[in-house]
Amino acid sequence: MTLIQSLPVHLQAGAATVIAEIGVDMSRFPSEAHLASWAGVCPGNCQSAGQRKSGKTTDGNPYLKAVLSQMAWIVSRMKDNYLSAFYHRIARRQGKKRAIVAVAHKILVIIYHMLKKQQAL
Repeated sequence: MTLIQSLPVHLQAGAATVIAEIGVDMSRFPSEAHLASWAGVCPGNCQSAGQRKSGKTTDGNPYLKAVLSQMAWIVSRMKDNYLSAFYHRIARRQGKKRAIVAVAHKILVIIYHMLKKQQAL
């Protein structure tokens, strides 16, 4: 629980929900990419002959995906924050909804590494 308290206050309740969904044992996921794919927040990549096709994300866990998206919207409204700057940088180029998925993915990767290494931010 002390790892969750190292996050900003607005994200602590969401992080508790994420941990309730994925658990605290990260040995079941070989990497953060496997966890992101299971959660459904990994970016899609479908290319053939140099043409980009669908970039749709996987279905994944709908509850976890919803919580991560809500956390990403909260982060997008914060000021003087790395994740907020990341959101605005992506939203400017690719749109708000794609930026939300990118921030949700980054939040999940941060939580994964916090639980894997048992270290606060």
